[in-house]
Amino acid sequence: MPLTRYVKTPDQQEALTAAFASPAFLDIRSLAVTFETDPAVVAEILPPPLQPAPEPRVSVSISEIRRSNCVGPFNGCSFNIACTYDGKPGFYCLTMPMNTDTAVIFGRELYAEPKKVAEITLDVRDDGRARGAVTRHGVTYIELRGTFEEELAPVQLESVSSHYYFKYLPSADGRGFAHDPELVRVTHRAATHQLARGTGIVTFRESPHDPVIDIPVLSVLAATLSEGETHTTAEAVTTVPAEQFRPYAFGKMDDLTVWADAGVLAKV
Repeated sequence: MPLTRYVKTPDQQEALTAAFASPAFLDIRSLAVTFETDPAVVAEILPPPLQPAPEPRVSVSISEIRRSNCVGPFNGCSFNIACTYDGKPGFYCLTMPMNTDTAVIFGRELYAEPKKVAEITLDVRDDGRARGAVTRHGVTYIELRGTFEEELAPVQLESVSSHYYFKYLPSADGRGFAHDPELVRVTHRAATHQLARGTGIVTFRESPHDPVIDIPVLSVLAATLSEGETHTTAEAVTTVPAEQFRPYAFGKMDDLTVWADAGVLAKV
């Protein structure tokens, strides 16, 4: 028997591995808004080998995840850009703020999801209106509003979708990568139990650390309020040359130059 909890027994290892291999996110309530954006922006923002989808669509969702088998309850936001890989449709996640460090660490370590800690709220009112907001460093840089004339109604909808992330580590000297990045495909198997369709408004605000305002909202296509669950599995599908990926590598972190004192250099 280990003397400390930092070393796990075989049974503990198996239990932890099961959570990593088959995460389940349950009792989810989500406000999602889909919009059309500039195809030139999509073409620029997708790292190779991902390619733009036939239509330049973005879906932003703000959710309360009230149960899970791996990280407990949390609130989260997902900013997904329609794309293709190897000719098949999927989504590239540009940013995925969460309101607990447990959810951030789990997703970044396992899938390389671009997670950051944020204040996230979802308010669903009895009058058919809903509002979701994401705030970091005092800036509410993502705000969704939905209006729903119909109430949530029972449905049984199932879907399977592919979501793509790039798994990489900076090298220890800070000058490059520890290895060529891996392209990770996460398969989402979702079940929607209740659904309402309505109209939505998307508002982005300026933030040097989370510049989603650079993604123009040309027209809002749909808004949904839903309840359901999602189960995920993943695999690495290819590697990407480090130099090819380098322009995209800094998107999931804050702008360090904002924090840096330009007059102070590291001693070597």
